[in-house]
Amino acid sequence: MNLAYVSGLRFAPTDQDYEWRDSLLYALALGFGRDPLHRGELPYVYEAVPGRPQRVVPSMAVILGWQPFWHDDPAAAIDWKRIVHGEAHLQLHAPLPAAGRVCTRHRLVRVRDKGAGRGAVLQIDTELFERERGTHLATLQSLQFLRGDGGCGDWGDPAAAAPVLPALDEDAVPIACVDLPTPQHAALLYRIASRDWMPIHADPAIARQAGFERPISHGLNNLGIACRALLTTLGLDRPERLRSLAARFVAPGLPGDTVRVEIFRRDALTLQFRASAMERGVCVLDRGLAQLHD
Repeated sequence: MNLAYVSGLRFAPTDQDYEWRDSLLYALALGFGRDPLHRGELPYVYEAVPGRPQRVVPSMAVILGWQPFWHDDPAAAIDWKRIVHGEAHLQLHAPLPAAGRVCTRHRLVRVRDKGAGRGAVLQIDTELFERERGTHLATLQSLQFLRGDGGCGDWGDPAAAAPVLPALDEDAVPIACVDLPTPQHAALLYRIASRDWMPIHADPAIARQAGFERPISHGLNNLGIACRALLTTLGLDRPERLRSLAARFVAPGLPGDTVRVEIFRRDALTLQFRASAMERGVCVLDRGLAQLHD
């Protein structure tokens, strides 16, 4: 990575208009509606349930106002085919409307060099606003793991680093365990719903160049699946209870995985979670943290 060039980048705000059907598509991409008779999930995937408004999955905030992909700029000299998500931290300031006009402001915060051959971590912070009224909807801290860019050097303010996510206690016992199957075309569906066009999720040749046997699932897809499991546990009729959501992406998911989400109570308004691909016995999300409103 050309750290001098990257550290000088400034990003223009990103505007996006989205419709009620975009919210339905996002929920479908997370597996909502797999059972079309599930009354709790139906308002997330059907806009006309009598007497019930359309509901929006709170984790949809991570895909709104998606930043245009800039990492493949030759001047940045980033090994962009080997980028994966490292962590995501989402704080919700207001419920997401089913349709809206939003603006996002993106800021490159820091680069943490893990050393030659070990990669680097790039943090980008994003603020999401309703465009016309200016309502602050969400804050997102995204840690991207640049697997091919170790040795580039450190940059930025360590004080602005995303908070450290706590590990689970060794004797922690889950209060819920939710198993959620994903289809073989899950990544192809999610990329359309999210507008994340990174080709390692669709193109087998590029996935192999990045070191994977086949296209992998989006890390944020698995975070959304964990959000679905949390809503199932907390009550699907109150998505506004979720105040924040964060997790570390520790291994790639694969389309077709059955994702097992284990949920633990840390205190009255804090839950921890982790997620595993059951068939492969691989942890895909760890150090998950969800904070709640009363």
